[in-house]
Amino acid sequence: MSKSPEQFSESNLERPKPESHPEIFPKAESKETPELRQTPELEQEKPEGLKQKLEEIKREIDKAGSEKPLSKPEEENTASKAEKIKEYQDRYLPEHLRGKRGIISELATNFWTRTVKFETAGKENLPEKGPFLTICNHFGGGDAEALLKTFKKNDLHLAVGKENWWDSSPATRRFLKIARMIPVEESLSHLSEEEKEEALKRQGDNGKAVFRKIIDREKRGGTATNIEFTRQAVAALLRGDALGIFPEGLWLRPEGGQFGLREKAEMKQGYAGMELLIRQYKKLTGEDLPIVPTAFREDRVTGKKELIIGERLSLKENNTKLSDTDWCMAHVANMLPEEQRGYYKDMVKDKDKSKVKLVGYSLDELYNKLPDVLRKKKKEVK
Repeated sequence: MSKSPEQFSESNLERPKPESHPEIFPKAESKETPELRQTPELEQEKPEGLKQKLEEIKREIDKAGSEKPLSKPEEENTASKAEKIKEYQDRYLPEHLRGKRGIISELATNFWTRTVKFETAGKENLPEKGPFLTICNHFGGGDAEALLKTFKKNDLHLAVGKENWWDSSPATRRFLKIARMIPVEESLSHLSEEEKEEALKRQGDNGKAVFRKIIDREKRGGTATNIEFTRQAVAALLRGDALGIFPEGLWLRPEGGQFGLREKAEMKQGYAGMELLIRQYKKLTGEDLPIVPTAFREDRVTGKKELIIGERLSLKENNTKLSDTDWCMAHVANMLPEEQRGYYKDMVKDKDKSKVKLVGYSLDELYNKLPDVLRKKKKEVK
C-alpha cells in the first residue's frame, strides 16, 4: 500500500537511535575489522531490493495513470490553438471586418466593379475556400476590380494605400471600410533620392502630396513596417477569408491613353512584407498559407482585358536564391508577355519547360558562356 504525502513528513519519520546501528567502521585504535552484521533493514538496501522497490513504484504510477487518463496531447494542442486564434482575432480584427460581408458591402463592391469587363483564364486554379493570399501585378485598368469580382465568394479583402486612398478623405475611408479593405503603408524605399523626386514630378496634384509625405518620412528614417496591417490581415485570414495585395506598390510612371491613366506596363520589384504575414499565420495555426499568383493583362489598343490565375504556391517550395517576394512575383511575371516582365524578366521559366532561367541565364545560355575547352570536354563526356 502506497503512503500519502503526510506520512512522509519530517515529523512522521522516526530517526533511528545511534546505538541501534551495527558498527560498520572500526575504531581508530582497533586493529581488527569487525564482521558486518546483516540485519533485515540492510537486506532491503541491497541493489536487488532497490530495483524491486522501483519496479513497484513504477507499477503504481502506471496504475494511477490508467485510472485517471489525462487529455490527449492533440486535444490539448487543438484547444490551445483555438484559444490563441480567438484571442488574436478579438485583439486585432478591425471593427469594419467583425461581421461577415453583408448586403451593403455587396452593393458597394458591385458599384465599384460594374464597368470592368474582362476574361478569366486558369479558373481551375480558383480555390474553393479560404484562407489564402493572392498577389497581382499593378498596371491599373481594372486589376483591383478584377480581383474583387473573381474572388467574390471568398470574402476577399484588398490592401489599399493608406496615404493615397485611406487617408485621402473621410468619405473615401468610409467607402473603403464598407468594401471591407485594409489600409497598408506605402513605401518608396527601392528608389534612390533622385528617383523618388523624378517619380514625384510625374504625379498629379494629389499624388505629389502623397509622394512628398512618403519621401520626407523616409528621409527622417521612417519606414513602412506595416505591423498593424499584418495583424489585421492575419486576423481576417484566421477566419477563412482571403487577402489580395499588389507588392509593386505605388505607380511610378503613370501614362495617359485612350482608356485613361495607367501605370507603365513593366513590372517593378515588389516590396517585401508577405513573408512576415505568412510567418505570423503559420505561427498561430501551424499551417502554410496558400498563395495564389494572378496576372492582369490589358491590350491598350483594343482594350481587351484578362485575369490569369496561376497554380497555388507555398513559400516552403522556394529553393532558389531569390527572396520569397521575388520568387512569388517571378511567377506573376511568367504569366505576362515578355516585354511586360520588367524587373523579373530574367527570373522566370522559359516557354520550354525543360529550361529554367536563374539569375538571368537559362541552362543553355550558361553552357554557351563556358570556355571552349570546358564545352569540348562536356561533349566528350556525352
